[in-house]
Amino acid sequence: MNVMEWADCSQDELKAIVLRKLNAAKGGGYIFQSDHSVPSNVSGQSYDYVVQLVREFGRYPLRLGEFDIEDMY
Repeated sequence: MNVMEWADCSQDELKAIVLRKLNAAKGGGYIFQSDHSVPSNVSGQSYDYVVQLVREFGRYPLRLGEFDIEDMY
């Protein structure tokens, strides 16, 4: 995930981005990670929020609600 978005997006925007990306995990074997080191302009609150979202929604079976993308495979 592009960590630059972690610094600039609201929590609602972050949730949408994270849950859409989790659609890639439908086939299993997906590891959620940042695209590079987390820069200093990312607040601890935003970082923790992203981690919380992945822990909550990244468990199988995936329940992504309105962010579920059908027929990924």
